[in-house]
Amino acid sequence: MDIQVAILVSVIIMSLISVITYFIGKRVSSRLIKYIPAIATGVGMIFFFIKINFIPYKSHAYETINDIVALILLAIIFTISILSSVIIEIANNRKSNFQ
Repeated sequence: MDIQVAILVSVIIMSLISVITYFIGKRVSSRLIKYIPAIATGVGMIFFFIKINFIPYKSHAYETINDIVALILLAIIFTISILSSVIIEIANNRKSNFQ
């Protein structure tokens, strides 16, 4: 699978998961909405991890390097989004405790 196709498929899957998580968050709990970026990038990481391990490469060895770079970038985005969600959660809890 070419890297452009893989990125397109990953973005479509991540968007679909984001929309599903948003509607579930609206119905169940508004606290879940803060974690949508982390959940979506986690799904993207899982997609590229499965692509690296289970889809064989026939033509180029550089496709693996591109997938690893995409996986690293998604891991960085995942870390930033989960940290920001936790910081927002802690700040909201601290604000509600003082009121």
